[in-house]
Amino acid sequence: MHSNANHSQQTEQPLDQIIRQQMHAISALNDSHLKQVLNYSKGFLDKVFPLSAGSHQDVRSYVVYYQHLLAFFADGSNSGLANPTQFVALCGSKEKPQSILLCNAGRHIELVISKQGEHGSHDSAGIEDVLLELSAAGQPQRWFSMIRGQLQQDASTSCQSRACYRAKDGGDYHLA
Repeated sequence: MHSNANHSQQTEQPLDQIIRQQMHAISALNDSHLKQVLNYSKGFLDKVFPLSAGSHQDVRSYVVYYQHLLAFFADGSNSGLANPTQFVALCGSKEKPQSILLCNAGRHIELVISKQGEHGSHDSAGIEDVLLELSAAGQPQRWFSMIRGQLQQDASTSCQSRACYRAKDGGDYHLA
């Protein structure tokens, strides 16, 4: 019976090793997929909300300075939006916003920022999610998560569920 237990232990060790290898491989695939999705989302931001100089791909942090959104880069330089009126509101402090609300052609985009978040911890700017407003004025709010690739059901990570937007001029900002 002792030899049978010994045989079982010998076969379990390689299985544990195989399982660890598979978990590592899947984790690497997930990280690679997240990087691709973040790169795609930032490419979208470059097309719809371009910076005056540089790319959202290279941003290390976003800061609100007076009524302007500034993107800071690794070398210390910064840039505003090519069209500054596209920045409409934020949640959190101006120095470390929790989210940034942009608007183009009446549709809102929310950048959810959390450098400690599940996704934001893997991004240089801390972008946790990019939410696209799907509903038109007068309809119930519906958002699509570009990072998760699905309709946003639980908006607890963003401001749109708490109606806490602060307009860039300091007043309340309400989605139409």
